[in-house]
Amino acid sequence: MTKPKRTKKDTNKKLIKYNLPESSTDFYSIKESSDSDNYQKRPFTVYYKNPEQSVRLLLGDCIEILNQARENSVDMIFADPPYFLSSGSFTCQNGKMVSVKKGDWDLSNGTKKNFDFHVEWIKACRRVLKPNGTIWISGTYHSIYQCGFALEVNKFHFLNDIAWFKPNASPNLSCRFFTASHETLLWARKEKKAKHTFNYDSMKNGNWHGDQLKKPGLQMRSVWSINTPKPTEKTFGKHPTQKPLDLLKRIVLASTNKGDLILDPFAGSSTTGLAAYRYGRNFVGIDTEKQYLDLSVKRFEELEKNMENKFSNSIPAVVSAWTDKYFHQSAFDKPLKIPNNNVINFLSKFRPLKPVKLFRGIHKLNGENYTEIESWTYDRKIAEKYAESEENGKVEEATFSSDNILLDTTLLDSMEKKYLGYDYKIDDKEVLIFKKTIL
Repeated sequence: MTKPKRTKKDTNKKLIKYNLPESSTDFYSIKESSDSDNYQKRPFTVYYKNPEQSVRLLLGDCIEILNQARENSVDMIFADPPYFLSSGSFTCQNGKMVSVKKGDWDLSNGTKKNFDFHVEWIKACRRVLKPNGTIWISGTYHSIYQCGFALEVNKFHFLNDIAWFKPNASPNLSCRFFTASHETLLWARKEKKAKHTFNYDSMKNGNWHGDQLKKPGLQMRSVWSINTPKPTEKTFGKHPTQKPLDLLKRIVLASTNKGDLILDPFAGSSTTGLAAYRYGRNFVGIDTEKQYLDLSVKRFEELEKNMENKFSNSIPAVVSAWTDKYFHQSAFDKPLKIPNNNVINFLSKFRPLKPVKLFRGIHKLNGENYTEIESWTYDRKIAEKYAESEENGKVEEATFSSDNILLDTTLLDSMEKKYLGYDYKIDDKEVLIFKKTIL
C-alpha cells in the first residue's frame, strides 16, 4: 500500500499503447521503436516474475503504468491505498507505543489533494478493468469515504461494503475513544449492467474456520471476523498495513475464477498475490518501494517451494506419467491406451459441475479412432486453427456432461499444470473427454 510518487506532467510526451501480449500478466508489453518521436521507455521495471509467468511484480508508479496498459484486461483489482494517517500521533504495536508514521508515502497532502489522488488512481484502474470486472478497496475512516466517493465519480456500481472485524485488534492507548477494531472493504463493479463473478456456493458452503460469525451452510454475511496477520506471515519482515492471507483468500475465491488476472496497484508485501498464486489465478502487483517488493519476492519463493513439495507428494506417479505422456507424445504416432481407474478417479476432481459446450478441429489425421480419449477446447478459434492445419478440415461442436469428462485443464492452477505436464506456452483451454459420450 505505497503511494506512487507524483511528478509534473510532461504535456509533450506521447503515450504508446501496449500491444496484445502472449501472457495475461504481460498486459503492459510495449512495442519499442527506433523512432525517437514515438519511442517511450516503459514507466516501470519488471522486478520479479515466477517461472510459470503467472506472477509479475512491477516497480513503478501505478497511475503511469495503468494509464498506458492494455484496456479491459484485468478481471479483479484489490487495492489497499494510502490511508494518509501518518502524523505525530502514536499507536499500540505488540504491546508497545510506537509512532503512526508508516512512510513518506502515507503523509497527507491535504483533503483536496488526497481526494484528487484517489480519483486519479481509481480512474486508471477502471481503464484496465474488464466490463464485468470488479474492484475491492480496503481502508479505515481516514480514507475509505473518499475512496467511496471517488468510485462514484468514476461511475462504478457498488455491490457491497464489508466490515472486516478484527477480534485481536490492538487496544486504544489514549482511553479517549472506542478501540478501532474493524476496517471497511468496498466492492464495486465497473459496469452497472454487466454480470460479475460471485462464487456464491463457495462462500456459503466453504470451510471458513476461524470466522466466529460464519455459520456452516448459511449465506455469508457482510461482517467478517478475521484475525490480523499471523506471525508466520511476517517471517521475512512486514508491511505497516499488511493484510492477513485469510482475508485475501476469501476475496479471491469469492470474486474470481481460476486463470483470472488479479491486479494490486499498491502491492506492498503482496498478500494479494500470494492468495492469487495459491488458488490458481494470475497476478500483477505494482509498488514504488523496493524494500516491500524484496519482501514480496521472498514470500513468493517460500510459497512456491512449499507448494512444489505439497504437489510433488500429493500427485500419484501413475497419474502424472499418463497425463505427461498424453500432452507430450504425439498420439497420432503411437496409440495411447485409456487410463486406469486410479488415474480416472484422481482426475475427477478437475471436472466442471455442469454440462459444457466444447469444440474440436477435425481433419483426416485426428479423425481416426486412435484412442478412447479425445481433446476438445472451450475456444472455437483454437478448434478452427487445428481444422485448418489439413485440407477438408472442419469444426465439430458438442455438449458434454461432467461424467463424460476426464480432465478440464482450465480448472488446474499453475502448479497442477506443471506436475501434470500441461506446460504449454499458450493455453489451449483443453478438455479431455471419453470418446463417444456426446449428449
